Amino acid sequence: MKMGNREITFLIVLAAVPVAAWFFVFQPRNHDIEQSRREIAAMEATLTRLDRLAGAVGDVRLAIDEAEGRLADFRRNIPDAEEVDDLLAEMHRIGDRNSLRLASIRAVNQSEVQGHLEIPLNMEVRGDFPGIYRFLVDLERLPRIVRVQSLELERTMTKSRSGDEDRPQGDLDVAVTVVVYCEGDGGDA
Repeated sequence: MKMGNREITFLIVLAAVPVAAWFFVFQPRNHDIEQSRREIAAMEATLTRLDRLAGAVGDVRLAIDEAEGRLADFRRNIPDAEEVDDLLAEMHRIGDRNSLRLASIRAVNQSEVQGHLEIPLNMEVRGDFPGIYRFLVDLERLPRIVRVQSLELERTMTKSRSGDEDRPQGDLDVAVTVVVYCEGDGGDA
């Protein structure tokens, strides 16, 4: 069998069809498939990151709820400006219960800090050490937030009968600054 121009042309066309299909169909399709795989991998990475963030958001929501609960507890322990008088009366009762003499209580320079008032109270107290100690412990146990900012103790001294030496009398003079926290827009104590 002899091959003529027609048969050779047919064989060339027959061989060119798969080669053309490779360059014009399969290679672009393989490129599209590879690009789709990269996009899928990027989307899976984004989805994984979003899942982690969603878990973190859940943790943040839980932390926010917990912080709001603590803030509500904190606000219950802060009196309104009108309740400061009741707190002062309670301090007087604590002093009387511990056999102390509260010489004076003066409010000084109240200031507003983050929406709450800080009212420093200068108190002069006189009594024996156990009474003053119990007074401070009772202040600490108050349901309201009260902070002792400064405390100065001075022991009362008496002259001995011979007059040459000082002896302790037994009472202490205490100057204490107590800070009371309250809500309000600047009501006076």
